Amino acid sequence: MADKSSTTESQPPLTQWQNSLPFKFSLIQLVIASILIFSTAWVMLSIQNQQITEQQAVLNQNHGQIVIAKLQEMTSQVENLVSAISNIAMLYRYDKPQLSKAIPALFSIENQKDVISGGGVWPEPDSFNQQKFRDSLFWSHNIHNELIAIDTYNDQAFPSYHTEEWYRPTRFFPAGRTFWSKSYVDPTTHEPMITASGAMWMEHQFIGAATVDISLGKLDILLRNAMADVGGYVIALDHQNQVLAYPHSKDHNQPQTNATQTLLTFDALAKSTLAFAPVASALANADRTFVEQAIAQRVFTQEQMDNLTRLSKDNEREMLAAIVNSNALNQFTVPKLLASISLVTDPILNTPSLVSIFLMPNTYWKILVVTPIAPLQDTAMHLVEKIGIYLVSIQLLGLILLFLLQHRLFISPIMEMVQALKRNDPASIEIKANQRHDEIGLLAKTFLSRTQQLEVAMASLDASNLALEQQLQSQQLFQQELNFHKEQLRALLKFSPNLIYIKDLNGKYILVNDKYCEVLGIERRRIIGASDFDLFHSQLALIYQQNDQRVTHSRDAINFEEVIPSHRGELVYQMTKFDIKDDEDHSIAVGAIGFDIDLRKRQELEIEKLLQTQVVSIQKQQNKTQLANDENAQLRQQLALIHHEIAQQQQLNLSRLQSQKLMQNFLADIMTQLMQEQDHLLGQICQTQAEANPEYQTHTIELMALQADRLRHISQLFTAHQSDIRPLHLAQFIRHLLGLLQGQLMRANVNVSLTCDENLIVDGSSWQYLQFFYRLICNTLNHAFKEHNQSRELHINITRQGNKLHVQLSDNGVGMTESQLTQLRQEMAQDLCLGTLTCLSLWVKNDLNGVLSLESELNKGTQVVCSWPL
Repeated sequence: MADKSSTTESQPPLTQWQNSLPFKFSLIQLVIASILIFSTAWVMLSIQNQQITEQQAVLNQNHGQIVIAKLQEMTSQVENLVSAISNIAMLYRYDKPQLSKAIPALFSIENQKDVISGGGVWPEPDSFNQQKFRDSLFWSHNIHNELIAIDTYNDQAFPSYHTEEWYRPTRFFPAGRTFWSKSYVDPTTHEPMITASGAMWMEHQFIGAATVDISLGKLDILLRNAMADVGGYVIALDHQNQVLAYPHSKDHNQPQTNATQTLLTFDALAKSTLAFAPVASALANADRTFVEQAIAQRVFTQEQMDNLTRLSKDNEREMLAAIVNSNALNQFTVPKLLASISLVTDPILNTPSLVSIFLMPNTYWKILVVTPIAPLQDTAMHLVEKIGIYLVSIQLLGLILLFLLQHRLFISPIMEMVQALKRNDPASIEIKANQRHDEIGLLAKTFLSRTQQLEVAMASLDASNLALEQQLQSQQLFQQELNFHKEQLRALLKFSPNLIYIKDLNGKYILVNDKYCEVLGIERRRIIGASDFDLFHSQLALIYQQNDQRVTHSRDAINFEEVIPSHRGELVYQMTKFDIKDDEDHSIAVGAIGFDIDLRKRQELEIEKLLQTQVVSIQKQQNKTQLANDENAQLRQQLALIHHEIAQQQQLNLSRLQSQKLMQNFLADIMTQLMQEQDHLLGQICQTQAEANPEYQTHTIELMALQADRLRHISQLFTAHQSDIRPLHLAQFIRHLLGLLQGQLMRANVNVSLTCDENLIVDGSSWQYLQFFYRLICNTLNHAFKEHNQSRELHINITRQGNKLHVQLSDNGVGMTESQLTQLRQEMAQDLCLGTLTCLSLWVKNDLNGVLSLESELNKGTQVVCSWPL
């Protein structure tokens, strides 16, 4: 008993408190309880925030619908007013006094005075009055709210209204549809506004636009009143993201007086107010998506859109073209929610806010509705704090109860068992095992069983130690004998002049002699454990490996000639490789003995001869390849010529097709004019017979003479090609053509002079001459006189020099820039058919074997010279 107690006292103390199971269990429970409390609070707060965000989004959508409904009510009234002005303008198209009375009466309607600043009618050139290029009727309210007429836009010194941003797109809008322009400052009234424009069409011809101007200051007041009962505000943007309405100060009831503030873009506002940066990014993404959808469902061609947007700013062209295409599809008819963005701190409300972005139909305005969300978040935090207190109390009570139960059920029994083990008292453990019938009792029984096994194992270990000592003595004797054999083998390997090595079945070197290390020039420690792929290049290593595998498969000695790289170059050795087996006749390694053979020079000569043969063979192959390449080059040249001829024929067919369409249109126009004049003449004859007035009879005779003259021109032009080739009196032919085109020349206000020898008679197809001169004259009428010139001259000079006919057509029109002229000459040189002149040049070159050239100077005119053999 004394020995036992002394042993117990010498044992180390119990586990420290920070490493004990009660402390660890309590710490784990505390961590788990904390995680549960915080995760529960986080989930509740997240759910509450999500619900608040959804409620705020629904609230914003409702506010946005109310604001957009008020705006749509206003815009619908404006669009109806534009439609009414357009209808009145078309009704009294040629009665300007009646227009001057009717249109101002529309602006006096009471429900139209809230936001309307002015408006009017803007005809196309010569549409209302053939003597006037500009003939607009425009009224605007002055500072006394009086409606006055303004004629500044008709002044020649003032920029033409036909190029204005609010006018050009209406050409692509049908009657009854309204185009809303971007915001701008009117150059005459100096008032910030936005214009609603409606196209006027008569007989499938665009004759001008009707407009109504909206004052941005009055529009801003309308939006402020719409949000008067809501704790937020509204920002309105046009389709180019220019600000239409924005609360610049906390006093929302004061109207804005600085016009430049309403014309700034939202990007500029976001740069000065960084809190709006997420909103600007959302607007940019929405605009990019809108433009991509419009491009994917394009209605108008890219050439039409380029012509429309060429006068617009670079950053506004894509959006303007997208609006025109989207309006043609007519798919966007209801307001659309583009995005909802949360702001941490709104720069005006100074609280967390939610911004909802809406896109209005027809106007394509962006309406930004901003409302605060801070009060709802405070309610959510207060709810989470109250629930958190109850959760913490419940978790702490549960933690204490769980700790007491754990300590009583298994921590205390385990501690008693540990104390018994430290005292080396198996009797107490056996009592615990008999008393407990749960996992604790099973653990005690296992301890007892394991202790008995350990006692048996200790006895077995004592017996094993004795046997091992005897075995160790026998091994020492064998080791001495093995060392003797090793010394013999070491002497053989050291002094042998041949190469000797042994590899295992994986190709790793396990033994090499000094000669092998000397030839390779590699230390033994680097060779042992390495493979052939580690020591040699892959080709040699692969050869060595294949030879080793042959030996292993044949299980016999085989001779090989192998090249061994050394510091003196590659040496050829006669290698005898053999299979090494164990006592059970299993292959365990591959051994090799190498003998130096004097075959280097003969092998080098053979290799050199072989190399020369290969060089000759390669040269022959290169010659054959060069011949094949030359043949391929000739074939490619022939293919390129064929492609060029095909492309040239395609361009020629395109030119002829264009000529055919143009002549078809020409014939259709002539027949339409003849039918209209025939109807008019028939009416005149009937009226003359009814009234029997000599003046009417005289007028009717003049009309019949004019009609007969036109028929004579047509007869000379279109009956002249009854045969393919006949003599043609060229001067008379041109005069007949000019007489037939007299109506177009008069409408274009162009004077034509002809210089041609009256005796000039040419052989050829009159149809070809008709196509050439008609296309050339029509191209000049359509493109040379784009500006309103007082004097428009067109001179045709036809001469014959030898066997060639020279035609020169000169005008005093707008001309072309140097870059345009250069590009047109390049297209003509490449035989492309991209326009009238290029197609005409290609047609003259191929059908008449002639040449067409151009000379032009900007604002001075253009000269077209063409000649071909007769």
